[in-house]
Amino acid sequence: MTEFLDIFKPIQKGNFGLTDEAIYRSIQHGGQFIPVYGGTKEHTTTDRFVSEYGKTKYDGSITIFTGDGIIISLDGSSGCMTYVMAKRFALNHHAGFFQLKEDAKQVIDPEFFSLFFEKQLQEASVSEGSKTLTLSMIESMDFDMPPYSVQMKVMSRIRSLLKVKERVNNLISRINSVKERILLVEYRDYQAKDVSVGDVLDCMSGNSGLTEEYLYSQIKDNSEKKYHILTASTEHELSQYVSRCKHPKDSSKMITVVEGKPVIHVVRIGKAGSVTYFENGDYTTTENAYLLYLKDNLKYDLSLKWLTYALAPEFSEYSNIAEYGTWNMTGFFERVKIAIPSYEEQLELVEKYERLELLQAKLQSILTKIDQLFTKQIVI
Repeated sequence: MTEFLDIFKPIQKGNFGLTDEAIYRSIQHGGQFIPVYGGTKEHTTTDRFVSEYGKTKYDGSITIFTGDGIIISLDGSSGCMTYVMAKRFALNHHAGFFQLKEDAKQVIDPEFFSLFFEKQLQEASVSEGSKTLTLSMIESMDFDMPPYSVQMKVMSRIRSLLKVKERVNNLISRINSVKERILLVEYRDYQAKDVSVGDVLDCMSGNSGLTEEYLYSQIKDNSEKKYHILTASTEHELSQYVSRCKHPKDSSKMITVVEGKPVIHVVRIGKAGSVTYFENGDYTTTENAYLLYLKDNLKYDLSLKWLTYALAPEFSEYSNIAEYGTWNMTGFFERVKIAIPSYEEQLELVEKYERLELLQAKLQSILTKIDQLFTKQIVI
């Protein structure tokens, strides 16, 4: 087994306070604009660029990373890594950068490490729901390295797959850009403008203490009605359900739920500001997420699914404002206003947006298959 610090230099973490607002303000400083990466699944495509002379929101200088090395996501998509070569870039505090030691160049190929040890780092993530990696955790880890000759053999086999993966990631990035442009459309007819989101949405906070252990203790409850549990995870393939049980922190109360409504699931911590729309159903959530739903007796014809898409930039913005990756629910409800187009135009946008999301899902499926092929190559 090989310790992390035997082969890599200590991880350099990105800048605190490198928010969207700070990035926007950096335009006034001029100079060269470099890409900004954070806690995402990959670090090859981005729509965020900052001036090399820019400042954080605390007026600190921005760290510019250069050279060959590995970018790693520390929260959000924690453990995800990207090998970069001869690149200048900046990082927010959700990511870090590390480089190979000179005397380890015949021990590990850094690109091989980024591909084949990603899963080990992802599984080491802590803090249920938010999945966070600390620098000390990574730097104390051991890795079972195959011989360097084996690494080189594997890399020669997968070069063509890496090129395909890069092209697919570029296509996904372009689709994201199209989705953003769709949201900027000027509608033909409006029901109202400058409407506070607090006038159309209610919010249910999560249930503190609704952990895996507590849910297991409720497994013998045979109540027919079950509630879909939404957590800080953005992966919803495997669903969990629970009866309306007593609150883990106060047995005199029952857990809070939403019944018979569509909801917007908002991640509070981790991939803060990530949102998912869920159709009519019965839902509850942990303390790491919020559920938003339409108020009763609205005077507007409003599609919650349209609202999910239309407010996507604001959901994201109110996570970037928070320094430690927490979605700012209070600020969102106090400050965000919307213009509500006709119901027909809302449905038109939903249809366009969903077509793009379907295409994006197919491309993501291709990426998953490529990653599975990578894993097979290590068995030689």
